[in-house]
Amino acid sequence: MKQPQTLSPPLFETLEPMLNESIYHFLTEFHNGRTDFSELTSIFFRLIQSMTDPPLEFIWFYSAITFQTLNSTAVTDSHRLFLSVNDLFHSLVSFRHRSHNNNCFKSVSVVAPVLYSLVNFKFDVSRLRNEIVGLADAIVGHIIMCCSNNSNGLVGEEVGAGWVGLVPIWIADQVRRNEGRVDGFKLFFPLSSEDMRRGIVGDCGMRYLAAVVMVEAFLFRLCLMFDSGVARVDFDKDVKSCAAQIIQGFKKNTSYLVMLFKLLLEPSLPVGELLAAPDELILRRLLYDVALDFGPFLSCDTSLDDAQYKEIVILWLFVANSALQFASENGDHVGVSCYRNAFSASQLPQQIILWVTGVTSVKPTVPDISSPKDIIGWLLVLEQQGFKICDHNISELHEKTLKYSSMAKVNGVKDGHESQTMVEDAPVSINGRRKRSSTGFWEVQKQIKVIKCCHENLGDEGFCGKTEVVGNSLSDQEMVDMVR
Repeated sequence: MKQPQTLSPPLFETLEPMLNESIYHFLTEFHNGRTDFSELTSIFFRLIQSMTDPPLEFIWFYSAITFQTLNSTAVTDSHRLFLSVNDLFHSLVSFRHRSHNNNCFKSVSVVAPVLYSLVNFKFDVSRLRNEIVGLADAIVGHIIMCCSNNSNGLVGEEVGAGWVGLVPIWIADQVRRNEGRVDGFKLFFPLSSEDMRRGIVGDCGMRYLAAVVMVEAFLFRLCLMFDSGVARVDFDKDVKSCAAQIIQGFKKNTSYLVMLFKLLLEPSLPVGELLAAPDELILRRLLYDVALDFGPFLSCDTSLDDAQYKEIVILWLFVANSALQFASENGDHVGVSCYRNAFSASQLPQQIILWVTGVTSVKPTVPDISSPKDIIGWLLVLEQQGFKICDHNISELHEKTLKYSSMAKVNGVKDGHESQTMVEDAPVSINGRRKRSSTGFWEVQKQIKVIKCCHENLGDEGFCGKTEVVGNSLSDQEMVDMVR
């Protein structure tokens, strides 16, 4: 009996033209109304069976044409359609057990079509809640198992985005129904942000694709917890507990943590297909709770290398600032206090100060480490002088948070309904019309004093020649604009 073979890069290059031709053939015939593709299914089934580690492109093509053929008769029964999606999941993950390489990123990425189907097929959740929750838990469990089984970390990076050519096959039925007027990536990754999808363009690598799938699985599972009939106090605890457990299981993929923290800096979470606007705001608040609670654990995480650690910590700093702003502007005084305490307890502010002061012979005047806003303002001035402590552009991150604040005010809750109060004793409910505290100007003036003091003490030689001083000193008005 002939043994399965590993598909080496040269062999893949030999088979790639056949795959591309098959994709074109399928799309052309499908849009012409053909539903039977048994000859393609047979060819690719035999081809995949001959491989010990079939590439994602071949797995997706075989699974997509099989799935589309089975559902080409426009199945309207919600339960039958769900069963086909459930079968798709088990079929896709079965390829993982045949691989000797155990490429974690590919094993995670392979389930993206399942999440696409669960969101876009508009299942009757009230009728199939237990079944859908069970499948969501299976997806999350599969991802956690993939992460935990890599004793040497998440290895197996696979460069290239050849899988992008398979997206049109998965969404072919939607394209036909909408006469081609669809955003393919937005449709295929329904729980991703525009920023996440932009990162897919080009040779993003399998690590990045896996992170997108992990964020979508994370959001999908949490959204299913809404409208479950659980009492409000228990509901909050359940959502936060579930979120914390998933983050703990997913965090080995640092791209996932980066993506999740960046998501919390966006104007809204990409859950509009699943949650009403008031529920999206509640989910955001609960995710802020979890992210701030994650700080102390991040302080003692030794699994990250220096560059990864700095990147995640700086993002967490901005998330903490956004959380405080979110709570303050919605009258959640309890939340403000809790977020400040969690921020101070994390020891991450001191870590950021050490990163800066550790490379200069002149000790700069440090900001108030109990305030993420003060530290961000401090870093903005240092960046103006040419100093960087990570790959992040602090100015761009700060601009993103300002954009979030302004867009949140404009967007609000568009349907006019008020959401639930953020906490039981919060004096102000979220109603989409968020406004700044009247003390904001005086906070800015206080910040200017901190920044100017730091700027004067550092001087032009403050960084021992490690960086080049750029630009001129900032005016008071420029500093107001910077930290506002």
